[in-house]
Amino acid sequence: MQITSLGSSFAAGPSIPPQVDAAARRSGANYPSLLAAALGAKLTDLSSSGATLLNVLNEPQQTLLATLSPKLSLLPEDSDIVTITAGGNDMGYSAGMIGEAAQLTIDDRELLGAMMEGMGLKKEGVVGSVGWEEVRDRFVRIIDAIKARAPKARIFLVEYLSVFGADSKVAVDQPLAAERVDVYRGMAGELSRAYREAAEQRAEGVEVVGVAAMSEGHALGSGEPWMTGYTKEMLMSGGAPFHPNALGHRAVAGELVRRVSGGSVL
Repeated sequence: MQITSLGSSFAAGPSIPPQVDAAARRSGANYPSLLAAALGAKLTDLSSSGATLLNVLNEPQQTLLATLSPKLSLLPEDSDIVTITAGGNDMGYSAGMIGEAAQLTIDDRELLGAMMEGMGLKKEGVVGSVGWEEVRDRFVRIIDAIKARAPKARIFLVEYLSVFGADSKVAVDQPLAAERVDVYRGMAGELSRAYREAAEQRAEGVEVVGVAAMSEGHALGSGEPWMTGYTKEMLMSGGAPFHPNALGHRAVAGELVRRVSGGSVL
């Protein structure tokens, strides 16, 4: 079985050791790696932190260390399973959350810009610069391109894990004000809507993996979060605030194992 992973940092796992690709900030224990290991499958992991859907489709991605080719140009034609987690960077989701939190805790704007660049995120990323409808349409174009290149592939649109749940304790988990947390909750909902509508438009061979709802009880502020919080020290040391942790990646992989093979979760 050939598995191919496409997507951004929520797939790549920049906060999870071991990091196996510095340019892409990609983990060897992210959910695609765990899925492939569980199924005994071959993996081509093309996920990279900071990638947009256009970087998946047809635009090169410039990271701090390298220029990465458009992901679909590297998609193996014999792919049986293709997973995609992306779209947040198109909308300014991660850049917005991390950038706003960092501006509240880091006074040195030059340092802040360098750290955001190192994460593959633009410090000027504007929340809402791309709406969910455009994200949906980009997904549809990607689905069509995957089907043309790898016609036997089952395509799984793997949602973003929930960062902020209904019980997230704003003052404890991160420095964002409650109204800003609500903005990002709303964006997460719009992302999920884009996934669902793209899958509905291209129903055959396409499934949404609804991990957003599945992880609601494991968001920041829960007893067992599947998400990193934010600290200034984490950002300055090269960590990835507001991103899935090892438990989150394991949960996503387990749900995919169930979907693909009907087997038990990891």
